[in-house]
Amino acid sequence: MKRVCYTVILQSQMGPRAGELLLQEDTQAVSGYFSLLGHRNRFSGSVLQSGKYLISGNLRSTLDKEPYDAIFTVEDGRLSGGLITRHGCWDLTGVQTVAAASRLKTEC
Repeated sequence: MKRVCYTVILQSQMGPRAGELLLQEDTQAVSGYFSLLGHRNRFSGSVLQSGKYLISGNLRSTLDKEPYDAIFTVEDGRLSGGLITRHGCWDLTGVQTVAAASRLKTEC
């Protein structure tokens, strides 16, 4: 199983939100979590093609849960794509983190 962490920025109506995304890839399935707004939000999905992913989950805040679908690509350690929510589309960008690699062995 391949595990990679990314430092991400989510652009929504509330402005940019920094967080972390852990992506676990196993054959054609993916899973992991977003750490945003002080919450760890699990997701699952599939590999559309090498480096291109489709995931679904819920983003939690102190007030609500926001269901989403997301399509993003990973190339040369950079992540880019977007989340589709009931409140519109939100851009997602990120870069692979090396410092988080030591934590991967103990998470999930």
